[in-house]
Amino acid sequence: MIVVISNKLKEVVESSKIGDTDYKYAQGYYSATDCIRTLSKLEFDYLILDITALKDAFQLSVWKDFRDFFDPTKTIILLEQTKSYSNAEFLSMLITMGFYNFTKTGEGLVRLLERPNTYQDVSKYQKMAIMQEERKEVVEEEISEHQRKLEETQGLMKDYLEKYQKGEIEVEKKPNVLKEQLKVGILILPLLTFLGVFLIYCLEVVVSYFVPATNDYVGEYLYGELWNTGFTPLILIGILFVMLIFSVYYSFLNSTIKKKQMTRVKFIVLPFAIYCVIIFGEYYLLGVFERLYEAMKFISIEGKTYLYQDFYDLSRWVATSIIFLFYAEVFVNNSKTLKFEKDLSQNLTIIEKFWTLDMILLLGVPLFYQISKAFKESSIIYQIASTFYDQPLVMLILAGLEVFLTALILLQPKFVKEKKYTILKEEDL
Repeated sequence: MIVVISNKLKEVVESSKIGDTDYKYAQGYYSATDCIRTLSKLEFDYLILDITALKDAFQLSVWKDFRDFFDPTKTIILLEQTKSYSNAEFLSMLITMGFYNFTKTGEGLVRLLERPNTYQDVSKYQKMAIMQEERKEVVEEEISEHQRKLEETQGLMKDYLEKYQKGEIEVEKKPNVLKEQLKVGILILPLLTFLGVFLIYCLEVVVSYFVPATNDYVGEYLYGELWNTGFTPLILIGILFVMLIFSVYYSFLNSTIKKKQMTRVKFIVLPFAIYCVIIFGEYYLLGVFERLYEAMKFISIEGKTYLYQDFYDLSRWVATSIIFLFYAEVFVNNSKTLKFEKDLSQNLTIIEKFWTLDMILLLGVPLFYQISKAFKESSIIYQIASTFYDQPLVMLILAGLEVFLTALILLQPKFVKEKKYTILKEEDL
């Protein structure tokens, strides 16, 4: 005979095939003691227990009483369709007490009567419970560590505010970055560029002594022009070496920018503006640096026509490379950093945006022309590039704009008011 004790899940039992068998039925909400007292007067083969009919169903002692009274392997527990009665921790407790037979459906009741579960059938719930417990311990440790750091930070903030209100801490003035920007743009970047061109010249001289230009596979490759662009592999190696030097310098420059409390893009606008005037503006407008580059050649290479001769032009390509290098590093750095706070004063002004556009054209037009030389002269790409670059007026206008916009950026603080910020008081928050 089957005994059924149910409450909310009465319809699940009645809708199953168990309703066609011989069984005794009790409906209500009982304690374990009441159930056992009533069942002790009956002789039965199986017990179907609706979990919603049992008081204190989450208490371990309740299931100990049931286990001592009746065989757990012949007890079937009907679970409610809620997480609280089917989570791994609760099921693990039932399994520990020897109750392997539990289900949520009427079909499950019939199946368990025909073939009861073994430990292997339900052991997965205990494994899940162990994993959840381990995860819970890790989360609790993380929460406690977070709480500790939060309390420590709050303590530091409280101490800082108390000292600030008492006047023990002086408010730092906004760092003056103009001096550093001028030093970078007027001195460091141009000097490193001149040094870079000189190192490329030295590289050409040294290699030409050891590697012949003819009847040598390596020499023919090193001195051979790449795709009619005017560049040789030896020159590109030299430019890469110079970029390595600048990348080392940029690492030191980045720490300076952080100390000045500025973003890399905002800080570099003025230095690059001045730098472009010195390297590009002077090249297209004045041309007085040509003697400087000629003076670098303390060993004449005019007889070695396979070597790159025009160092004045080479300085532009060095400058173009290191400018692209800086913005490439900024792009990579920004892609790896999640910015959750940004000072509005770090945004580029309209003048600085126009300068950025002019710099892109000043660097991009010659580069586009140089690349287009790899195509046939009859190709559309070459014709478009040469149309712009071969017209002296185009580059003169771009260089003139560079000088004009740089002057405006220098004068910008005179006619653009700095944004002011109000520190909110505690009562405002």
